[in-house]
Amino acid sequence: MPYANLFRILVPDAPLHRRTDRDSPSSLEAALRVDATNFLRERPVIPGLQEPHLVSTYDGSFDTLLFALPQFVVTNPTFAAAYQSLLNELRAGTRFVIAHHESQRAAVEAWFAAAQHPPENLTWVPLPDFTSFTDWAEDGYVALEDAVDGSRYLMEPWEFPRAGDAIIADAVEEYTGIHASQSPLIFQGGNCLIGDDFWLLGRDYFADSVQLTQRNRPPVTVPVDTTPEAFVRQLFSRYVDSRRTLNLVGTTRAIPIRPFYGTRAGNDYFLDVASDGAGTFQPIFHIDMLITLIGRDAANNFHALVGSPALADQLLGTSSPYSLASVYDTIAEQLTGYGLTVHRNPLVHRPTLGRAFTLAQLRDLANQPNGDPELLTAVNELSAAGAADDTSVRIRSWHHITWNNCLVENSATHGKHIYLPTFGHGPNADLQPIDAHMKNLWEGLGFTVHLLGDFNEFARRQGVVHCVKKYLVRGT
Repeated sequence: MPYANLFRILVPDAPLHRRTDRDSPSSLEAALRVDATNFLRERPVIPGLQEPHLVSTYDGSFDTLLFALPQFVVTNPTFAAAYQSLLNELRAGTRFVIAHHESQRAAVEAWFAAAQHPPENLTWVPLPDFTSFTDWAEDGYVALEDAVDGSRYLMEPWEFPRAGDAIIADAVEEYTGIHASQSPLIFQGGNCLIGDDFWLLGRDYFADSVQLTQRNRPPVTVPVDTTPEAFVRQLFSRYVDSRRTLNLVGTTRAIPIRPFYGTRAGNDYFLDVASDGAGTFQPIFHIDMLITLIGRDAANNFHALVGSPALADQLLGTSSPYSLASVYDTIAEQLTGYGLTVHRNPLVHRPTLGRAFTLAQLRDLANQPNGDPELLTAVNELSAAGAADDTSVRIRSWHHITWNNCLVENSATHGKHIYLPTFGHGPNADLQPIDAHMKNLWEGLGFTVHLLGDFNEFARRQGVVHCVKKYLVRGT
């Protein structure tokens, strides 16, 4: 049974529109990434774009931001309050491109008006109500300019299997002067972070781009005298950024974490859905969830934050058995090796208790003709720990709560600002000390901190505030 289908059976109350959702889940994805080899030979088509140059993740003021606001966001009070907390903090004069369902135009206009953003700074991109897209505006493309003529592009990957998000770039092209283009590469914007003379790409999508050339009738193939890895780097230079050095982030071997674990705590039994949100070579599927680029200091050292589940456990007095803390440490060392000055910050891996199944019910699920052998392994662990067929087993689904997924505005004109999500609200009030810790950390780095509203429900969907916007243009 495909993992996505099984996940919905085990965790039926999981939020919809998770950032990790895809319409056609592939159980072979990790294996294909690991074994990406064997290529045909044919040269790629050269696009009209001359010298692609990515829009920075951290540098300069916010000039123009893209939001994607579907109906389910606008009509949900929790989501709406989080967005409004961001709009209220963004500087007057910021321009916006707003993809939205047609029926929600008036409601969204009211958000921007209440935040004192005038109509002349808003460009509307209406989409029919029957289109299905998410609010994760960061991911379906990267934003860049042609360094030769200054023209703007949303460069799309070869494919983007999440709802109807792949239509957004084309819709934006219809209503703005920004071009939509497509590359023969696999990436998502959230797995890219853009420095000054370098940019970071999560290793998962680099492997996917290599694997793309293995498919039947691939869009591009490797020249005879070039290795697959070198060729994919050439493609990223040709289509994504021709000036910056590409540095990969992630482990060199697949991370050994299973999707399900059977655990016992005292007299209670749990089926832990442990790997949701993890990547193949990355502890989280997008690096913008665990790394924050800050910028250079007076001595020309480039600074970055890397999340640490171990630090969060230390501050909270908790234990996160599936957090992959050592992988975060490896990535911090990797960035240090790239010449960055790395600071660590707490990052929480937290379970949500779900429905209960008997052990017999879980075994039946695992033993269906298209069942999951990993689930059967977890069932056997529960049985070995003392569970009987009629024993009640609670589902615990784990998700990441991350302060790294924030908006950095390191501006020579307007100063240094950080727009920081908060999580110490309601049943998650225990996270208030980390909210305060992160405020102090950024102030110590010389930033003015703008504390945003409650982003817990976004985190349960495996994304936070950096995921819901796209930097289209940045100033000085």
